[in-house]
Amino acid sequence: MTEIIIVDDQAMVREGLRMILSMYEEIDIVGEAANGEELLVLLQKMLPEVILMDIRMPVMNGIDALKVVKETYPTVKVIILTTFNEDEYIFNGLKHGADGYILKDSNSKEIIKAINAACEGNMLLHSQVSSKISRVLQSMEQTSFNENSIKVKLGDHLTPREIEVVELLMEGKSNKQIASSLFLTEGTVKNYISRILDKLELNNRTELVLYLQSKHKT
Repeated sequence: MTEIIIVDDQAMVREGLRMILSMYEEIDIVGEAANGEELLVLLQKMLPEVILMDIRMPVMNGIDALKVVKETYPTVKVIILTTFNEDEYIFNGLKHGADGYILKDSNSKEIIKAINAACEGNMLLHSQVSSKISRVLQSMEQTSFNENSIKVKLGDHLTPREIEVVELLMEGKSNKQIASSLFLTEGTVKNYISRILDKLELNNRTELVLYLQSKHKT
């Protein structure tokens, strides 16, 4: 059973998500909140496995709430509810460790896939959201190096084993699955990913996956 908290300032959205998710026996909606502050109060009483959270909310928005949740409750997965006109919020969410993005008009199967992916340590993005983020990352990459700097390229700076880890990441595999494929421990895989992040000057696994997606498309 996956315990879920829904956070959105619109009661109709919360009710709609509750109705959609109630069709799945493996999902248990344990709480609702109308903004980030209400969520933080709720988390003092219960810790769900996943939070479905809107970005734009009064009192405390989803990004500010995400920062606090990830700092205070790092094991809780946070999936952001978004629309197409929230590019800046989307990328800020990634920087602060969002575990997934789903559109507010997603169907039940897409929502369940996103929840399952987050619980398995993976990220499922709607293709249009992924494309937007990749464009932002490419733009940042182009402006973050001056003429005298050396642009990081995978083949130039990663070891053969690190490239193997990258290839499996591109397939959407979790740390556990990567460890099994390469006959390593999960701890060793985490160490490899940390080194890869350092070499590519990225902040977290989410940015790494999206960076790799943008490289794959170019």
